Amino acid sequence: MVLSVTLTRLYTLRNQLVHGGAAWNSSVNRTQLRDCTNLLGQLVPVIICIMMDNPDTLWGDPVYPVVEM
Repeated sequence: MVLSVTLTRLYTLRNQLVHGGAAWNSSVNRTQLRDCTNLLGQLVPVIICIMMDNPDTLWGDPVYPVVEM
């Protein structure tokens, strides 16, 4: 439950950055962004290790599948 809430909040921060809620060189959300990058810096390698240790697990469809031309 805690991970779900945390990832939802990270997604909200991502949306603010990508969709213009935080301007370039602005001080808005910088503390949250710093916390987010620290958290993801710890979390992403753990998730990758879990996935690599379980290659036969169905992790779902890729968000951006390879497009062949």
